[in-house]
Amino acid sequence: MKYFLIFFLFFLLLESNSNTIEEFKTFDKGSIVKKNKINKYVKYFSKNKKGRDFFVKAYSKIKLYENTIYKIFYEYDIPKEIIFVSMLESGFNPRIESSAGAVGLWQFMPSTGKIFDLQIDDWVDDRQDIEKSTLAAVKYFKSLRKKFRTWELALAGYNSGDLTVKRAVEKENSYDFWKLLSNNFPKQTKEYVPQIIALIHISENLDKYNFKNIKFKKRKNTKKVLVPRDKSIEYFAKIIDVDEDYLYSYNYALLKKRTPPNSDYYLNVPIDKIDKLYSYLNKTVAERIVIKYKIKKGDTLSSISLKFNNSIEDLIKLNDLVDSKIIAGKMLFVYSKQEGFIKEGDYYLHIVKKGDSLYLISKTYNVPVKKLKYWNNIIDSKIIIGQKIRVLLDESRP
Repeated sequence: MKYFLIFFLFFLLLESNSNTIEEFKTFDKGSIVKKNKINKYVKYFSKNKKGRDFFVKAYSKIKLYENTIYKIFYEYDIPKEIIFVSMLESGFNPRIESSAGAVGLWQFMPSTGKIFDLQIDDWVDDRQDIEKSTLAAVKYFKSLRKKFRTWELALAGYNSGDLTVKRAVEKENSYDFWKLLSNNFPKQTKEYVPQIIALIHISENLDKYNFKNIKFKKRKNTKKVLVPRDKSIEYFAKIIDVDEDYLYSYNYALLKKRTPPNSDYYLNVPIDKIDKLYSYLNKTVAERIVIKYKIKKGDTLSSISLKFNNSIEDLIKLNDLVDSKIIAGKMLFVYSKQEGFIKEGDYYLHIVKKGDSLYLISKTYNVPVKKLKYWNNIIDSKIIIGQKIRVLLDESRP
């Protein structure tokens, strides 16, 4: 699929039978409302101190994430310039949280995030994962674009919700955002689309608006590597010989700075450190299973540690405790038992459990079913409980 994107400066107009965007080079195109709205925010982001400060701070981060975002946009036929939605929503800050509880580059609320398959729990918040949150945003954009035909209305829907746009379209019998603008959208949405267009225009004319000296922040490309459960960021950072905070900056979705206790996890690892991590993962690693324990009256960290054969340090780290105080009735994470994380040379050994299938195993390890069959000399798709399935994670091998 090849892009022929000649992007707009002041207005998002979808050409028929195409996901390309038509360019408008002057303010003379379109309604007075459109020209005034866009002019207002071009001036704000280029001349107002607060607006300029926002543009410089946010735009300097675009190269941190654009490679990952553009790759997903390309795969799903999304115009590259939609990245400026993220700029306006979050200032390209994957950790930002709004007062309403929206999180990440694309500012997903928990309910919307879960609709688009983002994991949000005590251990992981995929809204802070660049790739996963962008994929969710793309699915949402595709849905909105299909419903409302134009990118202006898709963006309006992203801001105010599907129902608001649906009602406006039905009321006015029109898919023209600018015709619907005055009486059909909340104030925030009326300003939202013009702001995005203004940001795009300025980004296409940095010299004109005196932004030519912006210093861009960059980071290395990463790859997701399946790693064992219940291991800290510090643990993996030591393995690949990087600073803990540096590795964490690629994995903000790990809320406790450690992989989830009951499932393996795809860790974002800088490309130049992949081989070192794979090499280490060829060794046998001990895993531990975590469960929730309801604190009873009279319990102490010491008594709970004895009951479950945990160290007090384990309990403090698992639960982010600042001291030894615990409250009856609350839940506490504890290690329940140990299991072997089996390795055989270059392979993981997956032990087939009830409900497993080759398809589910392939999804778990992100490898094709045909390769599982090849590695394990399986002719059909039949597997049995207790069977050991070899999984090769190094994609450079056959």
